[in-house]
Amino acid sequence: MVDHVSPQSTFAGLTNGTAVDAAIKRAIGSMGTPILVQVKAVHGGGVSLVGQVDVQPMVHMQDGQGMTYPHGVITGVPYLRVQGGTSALIIDPMVGDIGFVMVSGRDIQNVITSRQPSAPGSFRMHSMSDCVYVGGFLNGAPNQFIIMNGDGIRIVSPGTVRIEANAAEIACNLTVDGTITATGDVTGNGISLDNHTHTGVQTGSGSTGKPQ
Repeated sequence: MVDHVSPQSTFAGLTNGTAVDAAIKRAIGSMGTPILVQVKAVHGGGVSLVGQVDVQPMVHMQDGQGMTYPHGVITGVPYLRVQGGTSALIIDPMVGDIGFVMVSGRDIQNVITSRQPSAPGSFRMHSMSDCVYVGGFLNGAPNQFIIMNGDGIRIVSPGTVRIEANAAEIACNLTVDGTITATGDVTGNGISLDNHTHTGVQTGSGSTGKPQ
């Protein structure tokens, strides 16, 4: 895979100073730098090991005559997940997303494969083959999101929001705009919804006492 088409440099007739400048610019031009890419495929992800993406650089290569050429797709690029230990916020990339790739100084393929400190896989340096993906740039408006600002926190989803935990505590007043359904008993102020009794029961049109 070609990472970069460098501008052609002509050294004939140049002074030592300008020749050195041209050589330095050419060397810098051959280094892989952060660049915008678009996700073409997503591999893995979800509640498992962090996956990888295939991405295509969005800024074309350019030769010395100003002709442009599209980059090829870079495959197997690790992507960023916000995670600490076994706690994570899982928002995997999707095809069409736009983000940046950050290019490593050395070959990182052995580290990607083993997920352990390893020797570089080759002598290549600053290659787009050795990059990681950081997403979330220039993407469209979401229809599922969490907003946190001075007004509070807002959670919006067109689907179902499911909380799975051993227990959940809500330390506030709770207003529900909808129906509450429970598969187990509900206790309010120490009184069971399933097993409470009433006082003052009598026949006729009278009302019972409060539940207890």
